[in-house]
Amino acid sequence: MEKIAEFLGGIGPYLLFLPLGFWLSKKEWVPKKYITSPLIYVLMPVLVVNHVLEAEEDTIMVLPVMSFFLALLMNVPALLANKTFASEENPYLVKSSFSFFNVAFFGIPTVMALFGEQAVTSLITIYVGTALYGDLIGYYQVSKSKNGTKESIIKTLKVPFLYAFIIAVILKVLDVEPPEEAEPVTDVFSYIVSAAGMLIIGMNVSNLKIKGIDWKYLNKFMALRTVGGIIITAAILALEYAFVDKLDEEERQLLALIPLFPIAANITVFASFLGSKEKESGLLVLYSMAVSLVLICIAIQFF
Repeated sequence: MEKIAEFLGGIGPYLLFLPLGFWLSKKEWVPKKYITSPLIYVLMPVLVVNHVLEAEEDTIMVLPVMSFFLALLMNVPALLANKTFASEENPYLVKSSFSFFNVAFFGIPTVMALFGEQAVTSLITIYVGTALYGDLIGYYQVSKSKNGTKESIIKTLKVPFLYAFIIAVILKVLDVEPPEEAEPVTDVFSYIVSAAGMLIIGMNVSNLKIKGIDWKYLNKFMALRTVGGIIITAAILALEYAFVDKLDEEERQLLALIPLFPIAANITVFASFLGSKEKESGLLVLYSMAVSLVLICIAIQFF
């Protein structure tokens, strides 16, 4: 119980930003782009560059690859969902909901609460892999559903994360180290990203109406996503341990937590783009967060 209390006490302050975002959206005082633009174009790119530079080379070579394949292989249970209980849903939206994990906004406060600030560096390297999948393959697939190939490629190449990652890799190859003065700044950025991410989720569900929601469908969706993610992650970790064995115990625990993380908030952006169940996607994100809190509270008992 002590571990659970510590975890909830650590992430609790960030969860308070959910109702704040809901309230701000209802009042229409703050346009969402005023929050998302600094996150996408400034805060997250800075965090990616800084933490990639801080990470060990073995970590950079292994964790992003493992998390990328986790996101990619989550298409398998997504296809199963589309062929069974989610047959009427947009396949791109279902795939995105299965493959996109909220590693940054939810993951940072979770990891800081469970492992301390030093673990954020490993988490960001995991985020690199999931973001490479989501911002490149995932975004291209969704864009392709409404645009031509050329336009979809152009839209994908505009994603700022791609350039932040390229810059980080180049600086790492050149053995550039982040200045000590940057550490307090990036620590503050981590807190801001987590708080702003919760704020966005709250804003995304502001027009949601609970009445008429198909809870049976949501439960099936979350069950298949969670079980599928756990099985795939276990297989990836087993392969890494058998053939590579470069990760330490904490890094393996971090990766094992990823399938328990909620659906990334940007799924609501994709739903809006596709014009497909925008409000329901907001509920899916919020519901998956509630499920994640319960699952993580259970999982940390085994750490």
